[in-house]
Amino acid sequence: MNFREVEIKDKEFILNANKEINVLSGLNDSTFEKRIDKDLFEDRICKSIIAEIDGNIVGMILYSYVYWANCGKGIYLSQAYVKSEYRGHGIYKHLLKELETREDECNFITDLVGPENEGMQIALEKMKFESSDLITYYRMIER
Repeated sequence: MNFREVEIKDKEFILNANKEINVLSGLNDSTFEKRIDKDLFEDRICKSIIAEIDGNIVGMILYSYVYWANCGKGIYLSQAYVKSEYRGHGIYKHLLKELETREDECNFITDLVGPENEGMQIALEKMKFESSDLITYYRMIER
């Protein structure tokens, strides 16, 4: 398995993964397709690591940084995806390990998971992520 930074040629894979994740999470409103070029490839306000086997993309993670007063600098895991035929083979675990290695100045990883996305909940629990009793609120900024 090979890991690398995302490239513009990976855009379709990232967008398709985003759509599948949104369906699994019960989300139907995303502006990512409109912003991906600027956010990921130009301004780089988010980053992505691609997992490949024999030159074929099998998974990815999309993330950005966050700061929490209790823990310091951390990683917000926005998207994590492994192609269905490769699930259960430890690819997600290896992606997280690669992320931790590359971002060694960060103290924690956090993720938001839709209540319908039971597969991701199970995966995170297997990798020792803890669930929080905190309630997430957000508000879109009108422009």
